Amino acid sequence: MQSAAEAFARAEVDRIAGAVVDDLRARPANDTFGDVATRHLWDEYCWSLQEGPFDDDMGWDDVRLGSLSGAFEDVVRASIQTEVEKLPRHALVFLSARAFEEDDDNDEDESLGGIWIDGIVSLVLDEVNSRASRRTLDLIGPHRSDVIGYEVEGSGMVWSVVSDRGEALDLIASHCDALIDPEGDLSDLADEMVEAFMAAAAEDDEGAVVSVFLEHFEDEVRTLVREKDVVPSLEDMRAGLLDRLDA
Repeated sequence: MQSAAEAFARAEVDRIAGAVVDDLRARPANDTFGDVATRHLWDEYCWSLQEGPFDDDMGWDDVRLGSLSGAFEDVVRASIQTEVEKLPRHALVFLSARAFEEDDDNDEDESLGGIWIDGIVSLVLDEVNSRASRRTLDLIGPHRSDVIGYEVEGSGMVWSVVSDRGEALDLIASHCDALIDPEGDLSDLADEMVEAFMAAAAEDDEGAVVSVFLEHFEDEVRTLVREKDVVPSLEDMRAGLLDRLDA
């Protein structure tokens, strides 16, 4: 019975932590860190946890609001509290038992069947913080334009040609924010990659026939290359970057 209760508690902590992370991902970023490309509150919380603590008091005049790191933790605790309040009594009992077991300093009633809400919240907070600490945030950090070149995996004819000319990574770096934003507009990057490809084709001295063809059908070729090669390649690249960032 005890092992079953412990297994239930572990699974429930993981589930609640996942729900809290989903909640934070659904909330827009506050743009607290001006040079960091945070997409949602989860990014901001993880950045605060890894790069902080940011303990300077916030406020104005005689009104003090506490530290920035403390404010972020309060938001996460409130989200956890909301999830915990949805739990049936038996789940609260099992989770409380786990919290009692992991905290030697508590002075709560540890009798069988006792419920310790603050202990449960702290238990889940530890798991949320563990997940936040494991994330790799270089792709949203202030040096993301330098980092992104080590993370991208390009594909397609245009990527191959532009890469061989040593231009691909510079183009990617200049549009890194659009690439790591799930809703970012990739049209400018796509256009620049097409132009780089067209320039490469026009400079191909050995492809005289191709050059004549491009001269006559330049607009059509641009559209075809953009929609059939460049855009799908960039969308695949974005998906890979987001998978790394959100792992």
